[in-house]
Amino acid sequence: MLFDRDMLNRLYRYAYALSGDEPGAGDLLQDTVERCLQRPPGALACPEAYARRVMRNRYIDITRRRKASPETGDAHADAELLAIDTHCLESLTVSRDMLQQAWSRLDAFEREILYYWAVEDMTAAQIASTLGSRRGTVLARIHRLRARLRAEFGDDAAAQGVKL
Repeated sequence: MLFDRDMLNRLYRYAYALSGDEPGAGDLLQDTVERCLQRPPGALACPEAYARRVMRNRYIDITRRRKASPETGDAHADAELLAIDTHCLESLTVSRDMLQQAWSRLDAFEREILYYWAVEDMTAAQIASTLGSRRGTVLARIHRLRARLRAEFGDDAAAQGVKL
């Protein structure tokens, strides 16, 4: 399995959407690449989809282990928001604090849906297919996410020219 720079960047952004922090995203990406390289070359029809599935499953395993082990601290408490896609962020005038506050209030599943919808520009049907969910469920989640963000940041976002 060959990883080009664009695929690694997409996988890193996905890892960041899942983990919510830079160190966690790097660890997830490294673990995923290691596991994917153990597969024989040419064994996969869609290597990026396989890598995403491995990454998601690995994230779920890590999260379950963290919840079962009370002595580990919260790795997300001091995480800073990473500027994921600079050409998109340059066109936004949203303050970094507002983005960080919004990101910290989302759980992993909400970040994952938001990643696919806003960053990867996937349709609800594509997101549902990727997550193994129903299209209506994804549409409802996107609607609730937008409503929640609008309720929390509507005035601040409107003042900065952002349409939620």
